[in-house]
Amino acid sequence: MDLAATTLLIAISFCAILIDVNNDYGDYGINYDNITLPTIILFCIQWTLVLVPIRILSRLPIEKHVLEKNTLLYIIFILVTCSSVIMIISNSSAIMEALVMDMADVREQHYEDMGGGSSGEANYFMLIPQIFISNPFPTLALFFWFYMKAFMKCPLFLRAGMLTASIVQAILAIIMAGRAAMVYWAFDFFLIYSLFHRYLPNGLKRKITLTSFIIGTFASILFVSITIARFDGSKSNRDPMASLYGYAGQQVNNFCTMFEKGGDAPFQTARIFPLYSKITTGKSFNLSNHYETIVTQVNAIVNVFDTFGAELYLDLGWFGYISFFLLLFLFTIYIKSNWEKIEFHHIVIVVIVISFYTRSLFAWPFTHHYTTIALMMVLSNCYFFKYIFKI
Repeated sequence: MDLAATTLLIAISFCAILIDVNNDYGDYGINYDNITLPTIILFCIQWTLVLVPIRILSRLPIEKHVLEKNTLLYIIFILVTCSSVIMIISNSSAIMEALVMDMADVREQHYEDMGGGSSGEANYFMLIPQIFISNPFPTLALFFWFYMKAFMKCPLFLRAGMLTASIVQAILAIIMAGRAAMVYWAFDFFLIYSLFHRYLPNGLKRKITLTSFIIGTFASILFVSITIARFDGSKSNRDPMASLYGYAGQQVNNFCTMFEKGGDAPFQTARIFPLYSKITTGKSFNLSNHYETIVTQVNAIVNVFDTFGAELYLDLGWFGYISFFLLLFLFTIYIKSNWEKIEFHHIVIVVIVISFYTRSLFAWPFTHHYTTIALMMVLSNCYFFKYIFKI
């Protein structure tokens, strides 16, 4: 897993070099060239500090759950699976419509709907499913899918349900011709498969490789189709291939840009603490409005991928940025000093670390109050899986 996480950073760096070689700055959501020696060193330091706990965790053996926790595990499996199925069914007409439309039209319609605002009353019956498909539950579902393969004998419908739950965000992203959810799933799969590789028999590894190849092929076709629809050379002078490596490598320059240009950004907590914002203002966090507030103070494109660190700096300044890494340092010291193995109740923390890493390569990963609630629910499982309750 340590090698897998490092490989993703190498791939991003390679794509950043392609951007520089072809001078694609200022297009495809990439800021103009703002890379400096101090900011590129800071980028490297930031991701080295994030890799350290991943390196420690990847070396620890995984402890299996005790039999008394089977019931709790199955409850989680069923809740997450049912929530995913409900969300897919409730959005099935929009998904089917998006699949038969041109991807460029899907994206345009999505932003028209956003601009027009939502109509009608909120469906409160969908609150629970919304929470159980929010990050980090898809990563937890994928982790448990591998866990079932390695350590449990579960019915096929549960295994299929957990695999579906892991990719539900990518399925729902079809509605808005989104690409990020597919990338997140692929990165999660890469890291979690790497973590479980030592526990899987060779025959099962071949089956998983085949399954991931089939899903990956479908996702790649959809990803490329969306990209070509957005940047078709016949409709504009923009190159779909340049947009692909621009998409994958813009984080480096955009990170540097935020630290070069973002010093005057207003102090805001809504993106970092969305549930607090929801409680105090009564309004859900809106990323578009958040960017509009920042852009009035920052002379740069801010509605782009710039990694979690740049967004911490934009919202909370140096104080927030340094405080986060102090907390990360304390967490690293704690697991190195106290963990000799990944006990089963620690699994949810490992899942959060993986989910944070794969999404933070692009942006701050917890930008919705549903996600904050989901994060709290996932963390609560540390307590429920640690202790045996007797009545």
